[in-house]
Amino acid sequence: MKKFTLTILLTLSLGFTFAQDLETLKTEAQKSYVAGANLDFEGIFETTYPKVFDIVSKDMLKASFDQMFNNDDFKIELVEVEPNFSFGEIQKIGEQTFCLIDHDTKMIMTFKEKMEEVEMMTDLFKSSMQAEEVTFNEEENAFHIKVRSTLIGISDEITNHTWKFMNKDKNNQLSKMIFSDEVITKLEL
Repeated sequence: MKKFTLTILLTLSLGFTFAQDLETLKTEAQKSYVAGANLDFEGIFETTYPKVFDIVSKDMLKASFDQMFNNDDFKIELVEVEPNFSFGEIQKIGEQTFCLIDHDTKMIMTFKEKMEEVEMMTDLFKSSMQAEEVTFNEEENAFHIKVRSTLIGISDEITNHTWKFMNKDKNNQLSKMIFSDEVITKLEL
């Protein structure tokens, strides 16, 4: 009977720990999403997995954001929308814990010169960004683009076992530079 009671308590304890971890993950993912949508660099840096900065410094990352979001050809504005998070399985791989989190992202790309090839650009955004919705507002000379993005949540010794995030890029180049082959395989990156 003691063994049975101990097993029940252990199972309940693990279930509670998992639920608590999922709630923390949801809270931290929301913080990361809001920071990104508002281009809050301090918030972005605070919620980013630290190993990312071994590859690209915070200053370089900020400069690339500045260049990407406002250059001679266009300006990109991220729009905070309901992210509609979809949390994958929380997986322990080695000493790290991971979760893939899908969410909605919306951006407005405003061109500085009159857009002529609207249909071609719409098709290009749909294929290259795997965009769910692409509409062109002629008055604004802007594309409104909605995509489903993926965050990789990571909790490990480096993060003091708190959740930090990085964006999953289309070709997983950054992931391959940071994570082991085992992680890439098990997360199907």
